[in-house]
Amino acid sequence: MVNEQKKWAWLNYALMPVIYLIKFSLITFWILCGTIIAGFKISFKSIFKVVLVAEFVWLLPSFILIIWFGLFETSYTFSDVQYFAPLSLLNLFDASQLDSWLIFPLKSLNLFEVIYLLALALGIKKIMKKDYDSALKFTLPVYGSALVVWILFVTFLSINLGA
Repeated sequence: MVNEQKKWAWLNYALMPVIYLIKFSLITFWILCGTIIAGFKISFKSIFKVVLVAEFVWLLPSFILIIWFGLFETSYTFSDVQYFAPLSLLNLFDASQLDSWLIFPLKSLNLFEVIYLLALALGIKKIMKKDYDSALKFTLPVYGSALVVWILFVTFLSINLGA
């Protein structure tokens, strides 16, 4: 099994930039739709740049994971790493006792989502040339609705595919 995984590892590395490009584009498209509905004229390119910069927030949980399992919890299992979700609602529960479909929503609702939303609002403030409060009032429902749709989609898949 390990040899098969090594054999196909190149595919994972090749597809990763494509997957991230799709992710960034979908978020950008969703925000662009929100700007069109709200009556703002902002280019896809400028929103894409904001999304790209805001995505650096997601490096923080990765650094925390590396530091935690590198320095503090040096004896760990695969499930420890799999269920590691710093500053998320999942930390309030024992993940092994939860239904599998609850893991993703609880893991997704975390402090880093809030920081990401605030970073998006800051970038949108700059490109919309509005005050931060207005940008946040725009970003919260637009990105928040995208997040809810994504969580519902992944939860639906996990229930139907029995993951």
